[in-house]
Amino acid sequence: MSSLRAGSLLAVLVAFGLVQVVLAASSKGNPEAGRTIYLESCQSCHGPTGKGDSDMAAYLTPKPANLAAKTTQTKTDAQLRKIILEGRPGTAMSSYDGAFEEKQLDDLIAYIRSLKP
Repeated sequence: MSSLRAGSLLAVLVAFGLVQVVLAASSKGNPEAGRTIYLESCQSCHGPTGKGDSDMAAYLTPKPANLAAKTTQTKTDAQLRKIILEGRPGTAMSSYDGAFEEKQLDDLIAYIRSLKP
Protein backbone atom coordinates (compact mmCIF):
# COMPACT_ATOMS: atom_id res chain seq x y z
CA MET A 1 0.00 0.00 0.00
CA SER A 2 1.49 3.35 -0.93
CA SER A 3 2.14 5.85 1.84
CA LEU A 4 -0.42 8.21 0.29
CA ARG A 5 -3.14 5.55 0.40
CA ALA A 6 -2.14 4.50 3.92
CA GLY A 7 -2.28 8.12 5.08
CA SER A 8 -5.69 8.58 3.47
CA LEU A 9 -6.99 5.40 5.10
CA LEU A 10 -5.73 6.54 8.50
CA ALA A 11 -7.39 9.93 8.04
CA VAL A 12 -10.72 8.25 7.24
CA LEU A 13 -10.45 5.91 10.25
CA VAL A 14 -9.64 8.83 12.55
CA ALA A 15 -12.51 10.89 11.12
CA PHE A 16 -14.97 8.10 11.87
CA GLY A 17 -13.53 7.55 15.34
CA LEU A 18 -12.34 4.05 14.52
CA VAL A 19 -8.75 4.90 15.40
CA GLN A 20 -7.75 7.29 18.15
CA VAL A 21 -4.63 9.28 17.46
CA VAL A 22 -3.02 11.05 20.36
CA LEU A 23 -0.71 13.79 19.28
CA ALA A 24 1.24 14.75 22.36
CA ALA A 25 3.17 17.88 21.62
CA SER A 26 6.88 17.43 22.02
CA SER A 27 8.18 19.17 25.08
CA LYS A 28 10.26 22.24 24.58
CA GLY A 29 11.88 22.15 27.98
CA ASN A 30 15.16 20.83 29.32
CA PRO A 31 14.72 17.37 30.90
CA GLU A 32 17.86 17.73 33.04
CA ALA A 33 16.59 20.96 34.58
CA GLY A 34 13.19 19.29 34.95
CA ARG A 35 14.80 16.39 36.82
CA THR A 36 16.00 18.79 39.50
CA ILE A 37 12.49 20.20 39.89
CA TYR A 38 11.04 16.68 39.94
CA LEU A 39 13.42 15.52 42.66
CA GLU A 40 12.56 18.55 44.80
CA SER A 41 8.81 18.65 44.27
CA CYS A 42 7.49 15.34 42.93
CA GLN A 43 9.55 12.34 43.92
CA SER A 44 8.25 12.19 47.49
CA CYS A 45 4.95 10.88 46.07
CA HIS A 46 5.74 9.67 42.55
CA GLY A 47 9.00 7.97 43.54
CA PRO A 48 12.54 8.29 42.22
CA THR A 49 11.65 6.75 38.85
CA GLY A 50 8.19 8.30 38.52
CA LYS A 51 6.33 5.01 38.84
CA GLY A 52 4.23 6.09 41.83
CA ASP A 53 6.23 3.81 44.11
CA SER A 54 7.60 6.13 46.76
CA ASP A 55 7.61 5.18 50.44
CA MET A 56 4.78 7.68 50.93
CA ALA A 57 2.69 6.09 48.15
CA ALA A 58 1.78 3.23 50.49
CA TYR A 59 -0.16 5.73 52.60
CA LEU A 60 -1.97 7.47 49.73
CA THR A 61 -5.33 6.46 48.28
CA PRO A 62 -5.49 6.45 45.39
CA LYS A 63 -1.81 5.84 44.77
CA PRO A 64 0.15 8.49 42.86
CA ALA A 65 0.12 8.19 39.09
CA ASN A 66 2.79 6.19 37.31
CA LEU A 67 4.32 8.96 35.20
CA ALA A 68 6.07 6.44 32.94
CA ALA A 69 2.82 4.63 32.09
CA LYS A 70 1.15 4.93 28.71
CA THR A 71 -1.87 6.63 30.28
CA THR A 72 0.34 9.50 31.42
CA GLN A 73 2.70 9.55 28.46
CA THR A 74 -0.15 9.86 25.93
CA LYS A 75 -1.46 13.01 27.59
CA THR A 76 -0.63 16.24 25.79
CA ASP A 77 1.72 18.74 27.35
CA ALA A 78 -1.31 20.99 27.94
CA GLN A 79 -3.06 18.19 29.85
CA LEU A 80 0.01 17.53 32.01
CA ARG A 81 0.41 21.26 32.66
CA LYS A 82 -3.24 21.48 33.74
CA ILE A 83 -2.83 18.57 36.18
CA ILE A 84 0.30 20.12 37.66
CA LEU A 85 -1.31 23.55 38.01
CA GLU A 86 -4.78 22.47 39.16
CA GLY A 87 -4.08 19.16 40.92
CA ARG A 88 -6.44 16.17 40.80
CA PRO A 89 -9.56 16.26 42.96
CA GLY A 90 -9.98 13.19 45.16
CA THR A 91 -6.24 12.48 45.18
CA ALA A 92 -3.17 13.70 47.05
CA MET A 93 -2.14 15.62 43.91
CA SER A 94 -2.59 19.20 45.03
CA SER A 95 -2.36 22.34 42.94
CA TYR A 96 1.09 23.69 42.14
CA ASP A 97 -0.35 26.87 40.66
CA GLY A 98 2.13 29.67 41.26
CA ALA A 99 4.90 27.29 42.34
CA PHE A 100 6.74 27.26 39.01
CA GLU A 101 7.61 29.71 36.28
CA GLU A 102 6.60 28.79 32.71
CA LYS A 103 10.13 27.66 31.84
CA GLN A 104 10.21 25.42 34.91
CA LEU A 105 6.91 23.83 33.87
CA ASP A 106 8.32 23.20 30.39
CA ASP A 107 11.39 21.60 31.96
CA LEU A 108 9.33 19.46 34.35
CA ILE A 109 7.11 18.21 31.53
CA ALA A 110 10.20 17.44 29.43
CA TYR A 111 11.51 15.34 32.30
CA ILE A 112 8.20 13.53 32.69
CA ARG A 113 8.38 12.74 28.95
CA SER A 114 11.84 11.24 29.52
CA LEU A 115 10.35 8.64 31.89
CA LYS A 116 8.88 6.58 29.06
CA PRO A 117 9.19 2.86 29.76
